[in-house]
Amino acid sequence: MKMILFSVWRNMREVDYPDLRSELSNTEFQFKQFGKTCKTIIIALHGWTGDEHSLIPVSIGVRLPNSLWVFPRAPFKAQNSPKGFSWYQEIPPSKKEILLSFQIIDNIVDYFKEQLNRKIKIFLLGFSQGAALSAGAGLYLKSKVNGIISIAGFIRKDYINLLKIKSSQNFSPILILHGNNDKIVPMEKGVELKNLCEELGQRVEFHTYDEKHKIPLTAMKIIRNFIQK
Repeated sequence: MKMILFSVWRNMREVDYPDLRSELSNTEFQFKQFGKTCKTIIIALHGWTGDEHSLIPVSIGVRLPNSLWVFPRAPFKAQNSPKGFSWYQEIPPSKKEILLSFQIIDNIVDYFKEQLNRKIKIFLLGFSQGAALSAGAGLYLKSKVNGIISIAGFIRKDYINLLKIKSSQNFSPILILHGNNDKIVPMEKGVELKNLCEELGQRVEFHTYDEKHKIPLTAMKIIRNFIQK
């Protein structure tokens, strides 16, 4: 990844994004910025069959002042689907794929920490499969990120076993949002994630809503408030 001066980020206009994507050549990206300065970065991870455009509406709904939203595309074509991408090629994912997905996120975080003021806040946000990745990567990165937002997500036990994650005081807080009527990732999976994070000593904020496998408008304010704490 090539270097970009902070002044470029601070004064970025939407027309600048294609040039910026060429700087981050390992992964396809979309970007959305709110405000003329960048105080918070949200790395938003789409779900299975999604792409780098999928979560842009969430950034518009949250509309966090002085924030830059980064939308990476997952590295694999979604299996058994005519379109979209997946963070894993195998289900369940192999050890190699788990580490690859974590490394992608870690590289993005390191990149921004190198380019920008280290006091800038970085959050991971994910939906469905992307939520599982954000939760797992958040445990992996510990305090390198300021918080994690898991929407309709779950946690894979193989993440915990693979990384030998144990109770720690260095985990970032996590916001868990889940629909009571979710049939794709049942509510029980969200509760399992909540319980596991609490057992590991992670600070958890947990909210439910009367929706299916989606992100309702009511979640936008909750997300914004969590980031602004």
